[in-house]
Amino acid sequence: MNNQTQPQVMDYDPFTPAVMQDPTPFYEYLRQEQPFYYLEKYDSYFLSRFADIAEVLSYTDNTFMQTEGSLPTPAALRVHNHGQAPEVAGLDPFPISQRLGNPIHSQVRRAHIAPMMPAQLKQLQNFILQLTNERLDQLLPKGKFNLTRDFGGYVSSNTIMHLMGMPKEEAEFCLDLVNSGTTTDPELGGFDSAATAKKAIQHYLPYVQARMDAGADGSVPMVDGLINFRLEGRALNAAEVAQNLVCAFIGGIESVPKVTAHGLMELANHPEQQVAVRSDLEKNTPKAVEEMLRYCAPAQWFIRTVHKEVTINGQKMLPGQRVFLLNASALRDDREYKDPYSFQWDRHIPRTLAFGQGMHFCIGAHLARLEIKTMVKTFLERVPNYSFDMANAERPASSFQIGWNTLPVIIGEGWH
Repeated sequence: MNNQTQPQVMDYDPFTPAVMQDPTPFYEYLRQEQPFYYLEKYDSYFLSRFADIAEVLSYTDNTFMQTEGSLPTPAALRVHNHGQAPEVAGLDPFPISQRLGNPIHSQVRRAHIAPMMPAQLKQLQNFILQLTNERLDQLLPKGKFNLTRDFGGYVSSNTIMHLMGMPKEEAEFCLDLVNSGTTTDPELGGFDSAATAKKAIQHYLPYVQARMDAGADGSVPMVDGLINFRLEGRALNAAEVAQNLVCAFIGGIESVPKVTAHGLMELANHPEQQVAVRSDLEKNTPKAVEEMLRYCAPAQWFIRTVHKEVTINGQKMLPGQRVFLLNASALRDDREYKDPYSFQWDRHIPRTLAFGQGMHFCIGAHLARLEIKTMVKTFLERVPNYSFDMANAERPASSFQIGWNTLPVIIGEGWH
């Protein structure tokens, strides 16, 4: 990076237009010069190196918690805690479990994670493959379509509808609801994740209530698991169940389409790598997917609030302070990955932060890998050549989800 393009560290704020447009040079500067950058107006530290973020995420003793949420607005961050960790929410009414610590947080995860574990996902493989082929049957004759929304978005949203016992007719509405949420900019580029979550909960709450009324016999385990969960002998009501599904609902719909579309674009941009992947799709697609998750993951950061005084790599952090974990920066850290700014389909990736780590490790990680692998492999099997209309591609500036919302793909001859 030359001096003309190198940003000044004092310019870094995740909610400013320059950072939202392209955070990459800022991350590079932070990693090299200020790996524990402190921004007083938010009383927050910004961690940009892989090893430091991984260390924070390794704590499972409630040293770092999401008591203020993981995606607060700038206005919320400007209200400082003045040396006091925020009070942990009570259990009645039961809050979203991400804001609680262990052991309750882990108990809630276990209650509804079953359908997304590898053994159970075997039962979902044919469903996802059928969805993928049915959608390609509809899209390929058009010759051109939005690979992100029309293809990946269709598969991911229909999969979540299936797992939550919702009709497939709801998939398109839910996809647009989730995508619109992370592009809302209520103030200085931030977005109100709580408002988006509230809309989602209100939309699928009737389906949760219907499962509860029907007896929750376990046939919809993602929902039924929480309905049948007991906290100190008490069942959760429908609203409490619904709000504890929102992370899986939003996360399951939004990121997979962007990784899939962007990953296929990288293979188009590197013809020699595409040839290598195509030489044995069954064997090579999983490797390529891991690099897509590293290189194309759209989520930029998450925060934690310090609840116990702690020192990370020599930096003391006090209760009430916030810690921004710049995962997108960590996935470009040359201390962890050689030549990190290049896409290498067969890169050796011994560890990743694409799904987080520790007590908040993404419960949908195995499902996401299955969906991306299925879509990438099937697309390459059926489409021998393709290109992109980048003049009409859209990658909205965002403080959080920087991914291709619109990525028009042009289908060449020979598809089937």
